[in-house]
Amino acid sequence: MLTREMAEHIVRETMERLHRNINIMDTDGRIIASGDLSRLGERHMGAIEAIRSGKPLLINEANKALWKGSQCGINIPVWFHQHIVGVIGITGQADEVSELGALVKMTTELMLNQAFLLSEKEWRNRTKEIVIEALIQADFDAHKVDERLQLLRLQLQPPFTVIIVRTELTLSYNDPLAAAIEDRLGGTQTLVGVLDTHRLFVLLSTMNETRMNAMLERLSTELKPSRQQIQIGCSLQVSELAAVHIAYQEAEAALRHGSPAAPWNHYAGMEPQTIVHTSDADVKQRFVNRIFPDISEQSVRTLQVFFDCNLNIQEAAQALFVHRNTLIYRLKRIKELTGYDPQNFQDATALQMAIWIYDTKKIME
Repeated sequence: MLTREMAEHIVRETMERLHRNINIMDTDGRIIASGDLSRLGERHMGAIEAIRSGKPLLINEANKALWKGSQCGINIPVWFHQHIVGVIGITGQADEVSELGALVKMTTELMLNQAFLLSEKEWRNRTKEIVIEALIQADFDAHKVDERLQLLRLQLQPPFTVIIVRTELTLSYNDPLAAAIEDRLGGTQTLVGVLDTHRLFVLLSTMNETRMNAMLERLSTELKPSRQQIQIGCSLQVSELAAVHIAYQEAEAALRHGSPAAPWNHYAGMEPQTIVHTSDADVKQRFVNRIFPDISEQSVRTLQVFFDCNLNIQEAAQALFVHRNTLIYRLKRIKELTGYDPQNFQDATALQMAIWIYDTKKIME
């Protein structure tokens, strides 16, 4: 645990402040870092005794001869998780270095704990990444995924819901946004990890629709001040881990086809739109060319608002900030141009499908 790189860093930083020579020995008593480079690799007998006894060893002029190759000073065992992982030696008169030794020992043990926590965090994040990569595939080794979930101490039980959080800012490997979401959701029934540079993956388990919707509202409200352009897409629930890849595709569709202005978008109700977008490109192009041979942006917006208002003329006119008669005139002109009546259910369905395809084409252009 006490690596050569860490030992060299401790020696360098400590000597700059204490202006004394520092040696760090491994559990075999060999010097792995020192202000005196000529001593690297030597076995330090005082360090070996400190490891054997588990106690600090003071070396002075009177007993120096007992410890071959040692100089006056103090040698203090460094403990980590109830095990000695090395020894720190400070050269100098015993009465001068005793207090300094305790300080350097404390600093070293703190650094060891910090390094351990960072390495454990790296391991956890990498393991989560491997699990997520497996789950979003149609086929995966369920036994290996289960083993890794046990190592992460996660207890994922059905039903499962996938949430994707997208941000315009670049996400790092150990991104604080992932940690913030994990802290807010808490427990051992949620898997959170970075999907790519702009997306986070969240797998919720054992959460009913009512509780999940309340959680999404709270999460979207809390995250918006911290990041610009946060968007959240949510899947339908699935009953087994083997179907998580389907829920992942649904969450992606909710992000792709949902309203950018909405705090979060649920896949529920988006199936028709998704089916339209995943159908054959040539078929879609022929369809939209036939329905909209020559249509204006104003007409497309008028239609979408009218459909969003459930074909309610008064409500749509208010949303468009136009007079009721103006809207009626526009709808009549659209019927004349396309041959489809926006106020007829079957015709309105065809027009809505054409708008979805038309909007996607505009975005791709």
